[in-house]
Amino acid sequence: METHERIARLVTDAVNGTLVGPNQLVDAFYPELKRLAASKMRRQASDHTWQPTVLVSELFLELTKVSDLRGVNPHDARAKSAFFALAAQLMQRLLFRHTRPLSWKAEQVELPPALFDSVPGADRLAQVEDLLAKLAAIDPQLRSVVELKVFEGLQNEEIAQRLHCSLRTVARHWQFAKSWLQSRWCGATPNVAMD
Repeated sequence: METHERIARLVTDAVNGTLVGPNQLVDAFYPELKRLAASKMRRQASDHTWQPTVLVSELFLELTKVSDLRGVNPHDARAKSAFFALAAQLMQRLLFRHTRPLSWKAEQVELPPALFDSVPGADRLAQVEDLLAKLAAIDPQLRSVVELKVFEGLQNEEIAQRLHCSLRTVARHWQFAKSWLQSRWCGATPNVAMD
């Protein structure tokens, strides 16, 4: 029965022109994804070992890991924009992981005893995710502004362009989100630059 429903959904998606799965999405949007990758690569060091094509290939591999990847109708601007926001975020994370010096990836260091009294890393990440989810419940665009500014390092102008809103809206959302997150962070502010 489950296979029958999946086939029926795929047929409906095909009739509606919806792109399903990483293969169809990357194939259909390849030129745009390659341009997005090229723009991300321009911000990297000139001796970077990847090319935009490699970044798109790595994106494809990341997309295959997304269990709830929704179909995208290329004529639905909102769905397409959401897909490209996801793609941009994944590309940024891929570049960050790839360019991180090896010493950042694995290094033995002495930790101060006071650190063990604080919240463990996984719990801290869970707290950050929980706060971002609560922020998104207030307004999903608030979370988007935080993620684009903090995790992707975008400037307000780039965020406004990505979210199709004004600079003033981005600045207002950022001020609110920063204040809201700092007031709710238990103990101390997160170890994330919030400037």
